Amino acid sequence: MNLEGQKLSGSRNWAIWGLDFLTRYDPDALRYYLTINMPELRDSDWDWDEFIARNNNELVATWGNLVNRVLPFAYKYWDGRVPEPGELRQVDKDIIATVESGFKSVGEHLEAVRLRAALSEALRLAAEVNKYQDTTSPWFEIKSDRNAAAKSTYTAMRVIDSLKLLFAPFLPFSSERLNSYLGYTTPIFGQQYFEEQQDDLGTHNTLRYRSPQAAGRWEPSQLKPGQPLQPPAPLFKKLEPTLADEERKRLGKLAL
Repeated sequence: MNLEGQKLSGSRNWAIWGLDFLTRYDPDALRYYLTINMPELRDSDWDWDEFIARNNNELVATWGNLVNRVLPFAYKYWDGRVPEPGELRQVDKDIIATVESGFKSVGEHLEAVRLRAALSEALRLAAEVNKYQDTTSPWFEIKSDRNAAAKSTYTAMRVIDSLKLLFAPFLPFSSERLNSYLGYTTPIFGQQYFEEQQDDLGTHNTLRYRSPQAAGRWEPSQLKPGQPLQPPAPLFKKLEPTLADEERKRLGKLAL
């Protein structure tokens, strides 16, 4: 991966330094852009304008906004609990089947180490749920047919619960937050801890997981109606386009 059209160079400070990046941006924004733009078959380029555009137009607009439309709505109108949907309609069953097919399609890409394709497929499925939301429009249904709104909202929450796991390999931090917003008390990845390791480079700490305590399974959601929710918050931050020029100026100073 190049940076702004030039080869990365640690000696010239022409690089994206992870710890420095995390002082200004969230880790999943970094993980998203690196994955969706990684040089799997040919060289790629880190471009600050593209980083901001992909963050805003894909990560925020497609996945983040879906969650931000559904969870606060459910929390407000169903007293902080997952709504009881009753018998689901065909349109509800169809979107559930579409998203649940992702455990096969995304999983096959992951097994073949086609990471860009896997993440793109998860994002495509999130876009399908946005279309479902636009069709059912529970924010209008709630005014005239609360039962229909409950079906639409429960269905959206259930597929979001599945998407949470499809995105988890790429976006672990936001997936864990979403897991808690949905009312789960056991983390997806299990308890985190640091362990001291030694290798040819010396001694350093590594982040590990106690996997037996993990709740995450590569399988569709079985979200229970009535499950208590936690107050939700936005998963991602929209970035100002002017940040691209600020980062280029910072790069120029570091490279001097």
